[in-house]
Amino acid sequence: MPRSRVWLLFAFVTTLFWGVWGALIEIPEKAGLPATLGYSVWALTMIPCALAALKIAGWRLERDRRSVLLGSTVGFLGAGGQLLLFEALRSGPAYLVFPVISLYPVLTVILSVSLLKETASRRAWTGIVLAFIALPLLSYQPGNGGGGSSPVWLALAAMVFAAWGCRPS
Repeated sequence: MPRSRVWLLFAFVTTLFWGVWGALIEIPEKAGLPATLGYSVWALTMIPCALAALKIAGWRLERDRRSVLLGSTVGFLGAGGQLLLFEALRSGPAYLVFPVISLYPVLTVILSVSLLKETASRRAWTGIVLAFIALPLLSYQPGNGGGGSSPVWLALAAMVFAAWGCRPS
């Protein structure tokens, strides 16, 4: 694969792994294991990924005020969003939570266009519009408990969408 297209391979592998993770994350908790197990496993599995990414990028630690502020902002928004995601998965169906939060790059694009004066192609805008049109078309089916399910999961998923979409990358 040409070097200019290697990002596509990374994007595909990431999407594949996130899909598998999203499909499997609620199984241990539903089997009676504590929710903190999911948090701990997630945190520990991120360490080798982060180290590999830093090695590939030729990382060196920057200690100026701006770098520390941006790094802390990314960390807090990323980790805070992850904790909200775990709660959203506890209160709502994963097959609906993940499509909502997976659109967070749309917010990044909108902020980049409006604040940084970057441009997006007509094709990109068409994709964004179609993605938002697709969300309400997802089929929600409440459980057998009788009453309707609480929409708390949707609010939590929206907060994850905002946290991950606003973090500087």
